[in-house]
Amino acid sequence: MLQLVSKLQHNTYEKGEFSDEQPRDLDETIRLIKDFPWDAERALTDIQLTGPSVTIQDNDLNYLKLGLFFNGKFCVYYLDNHNHLYEYHAPSIDEACNQIEAFFNQTLDLKSYEKHFFNIGNQPHFKTANFIYRVNPLKIFAMASGVSVYILSFIAFTSVGVFKPGDKSALNFSIVGVILVGMLIGYIFLRQMEGRHQYLQISRGKTSFLYGKDKEHIQTYDKLDIEVINYKVGNKGAITNIEIIFKDGRFIKPRHLIDGNTLLAKFPEKLHIRLNAR
Repeated sequence: MLQLVSKLQHNTYEKGEFSDEQPRDLDETIRLIKDFPWDAERALTDIQLTGPSVTIQDNDLNYLKLGLFFNGKFCVYYLDNHNHLYEYHAPSIDEACNQIEAFFNQTLDLKSYEKHFFNIGNQPHFKTANFIYRVNPLKIFAMASGVSVYILSFIAFTSVGVFKPGDKSALNFSIVGVILVGMLIGYIFLRQMEGRHQYLQISRGKTSFLYGKDKEHIQTYDKLDIEVINYKVGNKGAITNIEIIFKDGRFIKPRHLIDGNTLLAKFPEKLHIRLNAR
């Protein structure tokens, strides 16, 4: 009997996050859909591609995703392997399951579907992401370079404003300035690269996550064991220097793995984790 991969997405999950992913036949898939807590998750959910849903993938990498729609209805999204997106509004769960059956039997009639004309960024809503974050040396180098450009500009303007044309002191000042900037870049790069082997795997919906300073020291942590998350708020609301402290006194400091605002969003409010801006 034909089996297709199906997976679940709940209202606390983020784009690309799924659970219970495994091959199922048609009857098992219908049962999965009927047992899903649609009513419980409908109240607090925005109608969008990522949300409470059941997603099915066929052997040709086409996807059918059953999600929520307005007024107690359901929305069936079809994404083909050429990134064309269609949607169908089913008045009941039984009608939605008819579309699932047609998908299994390869008899899906797209004439009854509405085609989306803008097809940018659709696939991440259907494909499973691994949510693995590693240090990107290029980002660290770019940060150090940005600081150096600012300092070099200061040196250049200072030389023009303070020294007279032909003054040898200006040349000496510039040389010393360039050397100091080079040393600063090297210092910043080496300090930031100390944690270049860090590993983080974390998503919003799952309570457990993995972190390690290198691949030999990766451990599993539970969000429910967190006592407090300390962080600093920088310019324009940027979150930096995140420190996660656990109830048993342990702590971790992920650095340069993921944007601070994005990392904090991995801890939903329903977990009641204390956040402390320092």
